[in-house]
Amino acid sequence: MQKYFISDDDFNNKKITSDDAFHISNVMRSKPNDSILIGNNGKTYLAVLKVITKTEVSFEIVKEETGNKELPVFISIFQGYPKGDKLEDVIKYGTEYGVSEFVPTIMKRSIFKLDPKKKESKIKRFNTIAKESSEQSYRSCLSYVSDIKYLKEIDFSNYNVKILCYEEDAKNNEVSNLKNTIKNLKPSDRVAIVIGPEGGVDDSEVSYLLSKGFIRCALGPRILRTEVALYYVLSAISYEMELK
Repeated sequence: MQKYFISDDDFNNKKITSDDAFHISNVMRSKPNDSILIGNNGKTYLAVLKVITKTEVSFEIVKEETGNKELPVFISIFQGYPKGDKLEDVIKYGTEYGVSEFVPTIMKRSIFKLDPKKKESKIKRFNTIAKESSEQSYRSCLSYVSDIKYLKEIDFSNYNVKILCYEEDAKNNEVSNLKNTIKNLKPSDRVAIVIGPEGGVDDSEVSYLLSKGFIRCALGPRILRTEVALYYVLSAISYEMELK
């Protein structure tokens, strides 16, 4: 069953508009009385479709669904901006793992150059990817992508757990920091995870992040690609907190 996250206005008016309406009518080829799931304000509802057009779909709520599909902790991924389209995959699959927020982060070794004229369209596309992935994975809440930022523009003060994924520690056989940090996580913790771009995290950035309370963590004994690193951390968090 397809899920759609909709705005407060559309929910109150019992309608689905724009791209979602087109998806229902032309892609899913849904018919009146077909069932869908609707997400709004952290809740999920079973709904029945009524009138369907290419631009607007009306529905009726049948019942509120129970259960919460979110990780017990709020996770923000500060991904060092990688080359090409890698960030799109990070957002797509990171959302499926339960990330709450992505912050594309320009770091010293990022090859990406920020074009202010294209920033708005990039953020819009990133959030479209996050929305579609949230729907596909039956998330209770939408994952979202914030503005593109330089590392030292970011305020980390709202996070009580801060993890720096640091490949150099893997070379030095550090094996306990990530495990110990995750074992001590508590529900409702706010977790910041910084991952460097292809070239890794610069020494000056490491010093800066340590001064902000980050813990250096190796991700096992092997060196992982930047677009893979978050899956290692998120799998470990899910295993520790969700598989009892």
